[in-house]
Amino acid sequence: MAGVRVPAPARAVAWRAGRRVVDWSAAKLKLASYVPFYDYREQLDLHTTFREDPRRVRDKRASTVDAHDVDLTLTTEGLADVLADREWSGKRLLEIGPKYGAHALWVDDALKPAELVFVDFAADRGLHERWEHELRSPHRWVFGDLRAADELLTLEPFDAVLFLGVLYHSAFHLPLLGMLNRATKRGGEMLLETTIDPRPDSAVRIRWQAGTGKAKAVPTLDALRIELAWTGWRDVTQFIDYRPDSDEVLMLCRKTDELRAGAEVVDLVAPQRPPAHA
Repeated sequence: MAGVRVPAPARAVAWRAGRRVVDWSAAKLKLASYVPFYDYREQLDLHTTFREDPRRVRDKRASTVDAHDVDLTLTTEGLADVLADREWSGKRLLEIGPKYGAHALWVDDALKPAELVFVDFAADRGLHERWEHELRSPHRWVFGDLRAADELLTLEPFDAVLFLGVLYHSAFHLPLLGMLNRATKRGGEMLLETTIDPRPDSAVRIRWQAGTGKAKAVPTLDALRIELAWTGWRDVTQFIDYRPDSDEVLMLCRKTDELRAGAEVVDLVAPQRPPAHA
């Protein structure tokens, strides 16, 4: 059921019961059923740190889109709650997709960053012009696709990243998270918000919205944890009071590993097949 948080052991029991039904049905139809392995959870426990933070987060909206069709992924009050004990003041901050500027203006006023850098598509400049003039902190823009935003890598590494409501709009999760890893100093933090699929396994659900042509790639919680671990964010805290009746998660992720030049995943992850040699 969407929005209901089921403990991991209960999810596993439910999955095994459903698996038995699938196996029985397949046998009756003389079909073969594929049983996915769940050993990845052992690997996650072994190589990652995952916590649930129950603190109050002042965001209980049923939807992030208001009556005026403005989509604000996290309220500024909720942002204040999750950053209350973080040392983000006076630091270099990167925000991906600032859109209407609500978070940028809050960060500018409350945290007084040493520098604010924004990554967004040039097509959104009309939105940016409505609020950019209110910023008092030094700031700059990098326009284009985050995956190819090599200009970020010429800048001093960032202390913190806001990556809110962006990930599931792209099918390229690893390149996006990998670019943010490269742009962030080791030990730096990323506040991540995304829609997730509520199923209890490790999968990414591909959605193609009728009438818009827009695709979404929505990970389950387990898949998201794996994607973060593979790209060097192996220390994750989930704020479980954030919109608990929704299929959204809000996480604070700490950079634990550097990605080697040209690598898409950290050295901890072995490729399925070794690279071919001429």
